[in-house]
Amino acid sequence: MARTGKTHAVKRVHPQLTTSQKAAHREKFVSLTNDINDTQAAYMDEVQGLAKKHGQSKRWTQHQLYLGGKIVCHQCAPNAWNEFIRQRLNDINEGLSRGDRWKLTEFIEDHKETLKHDYSKLTAAQKNVFVIQVMKKRVENQKIVHNNPKAVQRNMLASFAAMDQEWTALCSRLGIEGFYIAVRGGVEDLSGPKLFFSEKAEKFARAVLDLEPRRLALKLEAFVVSGLDTNVSTTQPRSLNKMISECGTHLQDQLDYILRENKITDHKITMYYANYECSIVEHYGITLQGWPSALLPVRNPSHIGGREQVQALLNALDNKTCTWTTLTEDKLRQRMTSNQARHANGEAVYKPRKKHATKTTEKSMVIISSDTDDSSSSSSDSEDE
Repeated sequence: MARTGKTHAVKRVHPQLTTSQKAAHREKFVSLTNDINDTQAAYMDEVQGLAKKHGQSKRWTQHQLYLGGKIVCHQCAPNAWNEFIRQRLNDINEGLSRGDRWKLTEFIEDHKETLKHDYSKLTAAQKNVFVIQVMKKRVENQKIVHNNPKAVQRNMLASFAAMDQEWTALCSRLGIEGFYIAVRGGVEDLSGPKLFFSEKAEKFARAVLDLEPRRLALKLEAFVVSGLDTNVSTTQPRSLNKMISECGTHLQDQLDYILRENKITDHKITMYYANYECSIVEHYGITLQGWPSALLPVRNPSHIGGREQVQALLNALDNKTCTWTTLTEDKLRQRMTSNQARHANGEAVYKPRKKHATKTTEKSMVIISSDTDDSSSSSSDSEDE
């Protein structure tokens, strides 16, 4: 049986260093620190000398001597909740003077429940609009830094030279074939195309594409720089499975919301399509209002038909024409009476529960015969004695 107790990490015990080993480690650390400090001091002296000689600033000279590498600032993923809060804060502060405006923390603390309630009622499409707005603001706030063209060119040539060496080593070591083409992204960039073709990839371009590798790179550059890519639509229609998944997500999210809003139950209830009338409608007193009449009865979106039928259901869910509603006691009583009448007339309203099959293990004849043989032999032995 698997262990269920919490496993504690075993603490590693490092051997204790002797006095001579500690002194050697200390000497090595001091030597490294001194060498780094000396190199930094010499580097700054060179920067100051070049800046003074050529009449440039110290910062500009440091940027030109930068030898490579980069610092990547990872941004958080766009959050629809943050944009929703920002818009609500701007709405409530509209018309207020500077000293009377709400602070963000105070606004969230005082209106927390209302904000959560309103945000939970948003559809996936509305949340996606908030995400797009966040992404647009990020693009608008980006600062364009113009580097020295010569420094950029030098850095680019060094990078592609290293890439060529890496590709050549990979092809020879792993036996792989391939190619890459890199072209400038706009008319402001003056760099030429960079390309690498292995031996078989070059034969592929000439025999199958009927193009020389250099000509293929120039065609790609012309396509990108001329702006022809803006007229090509890359959006693909959603697959049927994706649409079915979105329908199921809509139905489950709205079910969770109405159960939580009406305080019917605290735990999550999974949508049960097979016995919808009994397990959902009659048990919790809620129903789906506005389900497309051509797709009745309510059933799993994967069983209602093809793309056209699923799209009709998805549109009804997106537009909130199909939504969950609470039944009054009278309507619930009428619904139960109607369901029982329909079921009595032969309509499969209530799905019967599956009966659990009792498993019986029977002894095989081989075991019985062997047991019989053993018992008979033992009895004969006892008689002989």
